[in-house]
Amino acid sequence: MLLAFVLPFIFLHNKIKSLSTRARNEHNTARQLRRMLAELEEHVRRDQSIILESLGTPFILMRTSGRIVVANQNACKLFGLSTPAGGNLLRALPDGELKQFVKQATESPDNVQATVRIPHPDGERTYHASASHLNTRERYIGIVFLDITEEHRTQIIRREFVSNASHELRTPLTLIMGYLEALIDDPETAENPAMRQRALGVMKRNADRMARLVTDMLMLSRVETPDSAYLKRETFDLTGLISEVLLRLEPMITAQHTTVEQQISPTPYLITGDSFYWSQVLFNLVENALKNNPDTAIKISITAVTDTDGKHRITVQDDGVGIPESAMPYIFNRFYRADSTGKIKGTGLGLAIVKHAVEAHGGMIQAESTPGVRTAFTITLPPQATAAI
Repeated sequence: MLLAFVLPFIFLHNKIKSLSTRARNEHNTARQLRRMLAELEEHVRRDQSIILESLGTPFILMRTSGRIVVANQNACKLFGLSTPAGGNLLRALPDGELKQFVKQATESPDNVQATVRIPHPDGERTYHASASHLNTRERYIGIVFLDITEEHRTQIIRREFVSNASHELRTPLTLIMGYLEALIDDPETAENPAMRQRALGVMKRNADRMARLVTDMLMLSRVETPDSAYLKRETFDLTGLISEVLLRLEPMITAQHTTVEQQISPTPYLITGDSFYWSQVLFNLVENALKNNPDTAIKISITAVTDTDGKHRITVQDDGVGIPESAMPYIFNRFYRADSTGKIKGTGLGLAIVKHAVEAHGGMIQAESTPGVRTAFTITLPPQATAAI
């Protein structure tokens, strides 16, 4: 009788114990699963972060409300975001074309693309922004910003170059065509030796101007290319190169009663680079001094020294009229002329060619001028002048 009364309690105790053990096991299993899930989520976040950062461009994932789901470090830096998630992009952005683009992306059911300009500490930069709606229940929008600043600048420079070149070529071509028509259509002009000679002289001068302009444009186009593989690598004596340049300019030097002195140490002064382009650099610098002082007997000084750190410093200076302070920021621009009277002849490309040729050799050029006292162009080259070759 007692056994019949105790057995149910024993069974119930064993059952409770079994259930307790099972509950503990399930709890441990659940805890392990939660830990594994947390580790998995951490791996996913880490892998996601690696993928986003490997894009190399700013990327933002946001909801249609503008709330940021995730942003890579490039995007955080670009937009000044304190954290890569949270916050509302529409509220964070100031009014402007970028905010207008983001707003359009949140409101339009279609993908949106636009070119936007974004302020930057180093100056305004241009981005191609592309917003895509992701096919998810959360209605996420992914936005990628591709920096096209250099391409945009190149397009502007190309358009300006073509426009300026067309303008520069139009004037001599118009003169040549005008005198040709006069010789063809007016027998009196063609038969008059003096008038015919004058017409041919004008045509010859303008044809020469066009030829020089085309030559300078081709040279500038070549030295502006990022790839400097076209440059020859050779060691040559700068002193001998200067002598050749001065020989080419001897008629102008003699006619203008110009004094040229050289201070080169040591001699021979050896540098490595493309001697053809270095002859163009020196020719343009000396010719520039002569052209800017057609009626003044100036003194031109050419110096070259090697610093203790191995850098070369080459300077071409004169004591002529100089360059106005207002013109200094623009003298290396294509087709720019500090003289607005039109008395000084030239293509306006000489100093642009000098700048790009020097930079192609890994160097830099600086200009300084005190009008009527001293104008100097100083080229600084890395040791052996081979850095970019």
